[in-house]
Amino acid sequence: MTSSARRFLVRDRTSSSHAKVEATVGSFDSLENYRRYLRGSYIFRASLDARMNGLHWPEQFGLWAASDRLTDLMRQDMDDLGVTPPPINLAQPEPLLASDFESLLGTLYVVEGSSLGARVLFRRAQTLGLSDTFGARHLAAQARSVERWKRLLELLESAPVLDLDRTVAASEATFVAVERAFEGGDHA
Repeated sequence: MTSSARRFLVRDRTSSSHAKVEATVGSFDSLENYRRYLRGSYIFRASLDARMNGLHWPEQFGLWAASDRLTDLMRQDMDDLGVTPPPINLAQPEPLLASDFESLLGTLYVVEGSSLGARVLFRRAQTLGLSDTFGARHLAAQARSVERWKRLLELLESAPVLDLDRTVAASEATFVAVERAFEGGDHA
């Protein structure tokens, strides 16, 4: 197997989980649906960001060690729309964020992949009257960010040795965490 095939193997092996998350997250075509999306996204990202802050980052992941966290922008977006930030349960085991190379790759594969989807979501949010200065700041920030995705793919494809099963397991655990966050957001 060539290393350039790794990204496609991860994508193929996680496609079922990805599809399940997309179905759980759903689409937003109204402000109420967008508020639901925002609550679920916030639960996931706030939990992940809290774990990232305490993580020992290997040198190759320096781009993420000092990265801006989206939760501040999400809180501003929720303020704009009169949404109270839902409580975060850090006692939950997900996302399983470990500092080994493969686990970080798997987790960040899902997280940074969502930045690609944010471009579509930001356009949808704009049709609801939201913007990069009102209600959809976090989506605008994600949509502008491609540097981290490119770096992630470089790391994934250039690693001389990689336990792909561990990378896939971390991606799967992250997809489960997203799904649970949205289920929790529905009850917030």
